[in-house]
Amino acid sequence: MASSNRENMVKPDFLSDEEWEGIKDATSSLDRIRGDAKADVEAYLANPEGRATGVEPGGDPTKPTQLPTLLLTVTGRKSGEKRTTPLVFLRNGEDLVVVGSLGGYDSSPAWYLNITADPDCCVQLDHDKYAALGRDATDEERDELWPKLTEMFPPWGYFQTQTERPFAIVILTLTGPA
Repeated sequence: MASSNRENMVKPDFLSDEEWEGIKDATSSLDRIRGDAKADVEAYLANPEGRATGVEPGGDPTKPTQLPTLLLTVTGRKSGEKRTTPLVFLRNGEDLVVVGSLGGYDSSPAWYLNITADPDCCVQLDHDKYAALGRDATDEERDELWPKLTEMFPPWGYFQTQTERPFAIVILTLTGPA
């Protein structure tokens, strides 16, 4: 199914009706996704505490209520300007793993095109900023990581069925302080 025909998407069984409506609304257009990402970056920067662990500010650190989120800053491949986006991530040893899903749309997210052009990037985890290198996961790594990623965030598995484009799985290796 082409992701441009979003009205025909069928609710997956693992989501409640309320969750499904929320996801459909949040991914209803690329402009909506970009606008939400910009607002999420601002919110992260205003209050970064606990974002990387999924713990709400002031919340119990043993009970995450949100997904672990980082800020990824890449250099625009056309503009040369720094671009920052919030991404859910999975820790895999010392590395961080992010997914270029773009809500199942047929195009890759801009951050992925940018990191492919220039793998030097910056990662923010809560208040801490690191220099990093991004690279595509190998086929072997993809096979190992995809089940873990979809267990952490099942909508990725669903959205992958909505497009023929394989989602990018990017390994971020921290190289030092930013």
